[in-house]
Amino acid sequence: MKKKDALLVTLEKSDLIVIVTTAIIVIVTSLYTFFGVGMKMSALEMTRMSGPISFSSNSDVKMRMMDSESETLSENRNNAKKMEDMGSSSESMNGSMKMDEGRKSPLAIWNIFFMFFMWWFMMIAMMTPSASPTLLLFHNLKKMGPERDVATFSTYLFLVGYLTCWGVFSLFACISQVILEYLGLISGMMMQLKSTKLSGALLIVAGAYQFTPLKNACLEKCRSPIDFLSSNNRKGYRGSLLMGAHHGLFCLGCCWALMALLFVGGVMNLFWIIGLALYVAIEKLLKNIYWLDKVLGLLLIGVGSFLLI
Repeated sequence: MKKKDALLVTLEKSDLIVIVTTAIIVIVTSLYTFFGVGMKMSALEMTRMSGPISFSSNSDVKMRMMDSESETLSENRNNAKKMEDMGSSSESMNGSMKMDEGRKSPLAIWNIFFMFFMWWFMMIAMMTPSASPTLLLFHNLKKMGPERDVATFSTYLFLVGYLTCWGVFSLFACISQVILEYLGLISGMMMQLKSTKLSGALLIVAGAYQFTPLKNACLEKCRSPIDFLSSNNRKGYRGSLLMGAHHGLFCLGCCWALMALLFVGGVMNLFWIIGLALYVAIEKLLKNIYWLDKVLGLLLIGVGSFLLI
């Protein structure tokens, strides 16, 4: 009895370790997103400027650009005056201005680096909570099988595989943001689409995707973790990693269109981040609300159509 009790205590502790570790990952990535590490503004500052519902218009963007340009011109005048007093040449001033513009360019390597991690850590913070039941179920199944001695480590490999899929999505999102900003279709400051027409089109696409067979198939896999784990069981460390990646693909197929809506409301808008994360969790975990995805689809199509009018 004592040995059995000791085994139960050990198993319960391993569950607690997985739960605490997962919670720490969510908290750290949430704080990273909240403070906007490496970005021009924090998520809180960006949310204050845009509000809960904000569809950026060309006139608003122009006003912001004019304000930004006026501030830049005044700074340049002050710098020019100082450099003239110091006897510096106008060529050196132009050279320094070009260097500053290069550093602030959206295509600068460090900007892209931080942009990618902003996207990836934001996805981790948003998607890990809804994947936690599957993660814990996987851990418990491993504890009852022949790999019980490495169940916790295998669970972490499962999580790594899952988060890697969202890392790939984040890379594509980052590249898309850089291209859109380069083409002048997205505000570099607010990280939001400038055109309401383009925002409306993206809303309609995301709404229509809610009715597709691919969305339904992926959502069913996310809602039935027992079926997924039993039908995709693999042994060993490599198997755990592949299972996590496989589950991540289903989750990605279920939610990629909704995550793309961050371009509509603002990539770092906390209202949209929290709202989408809560919706995804409700859609996956509450199986009885089977009509929820269709209702959201109709709502997105309706709002998108209104913006296109």
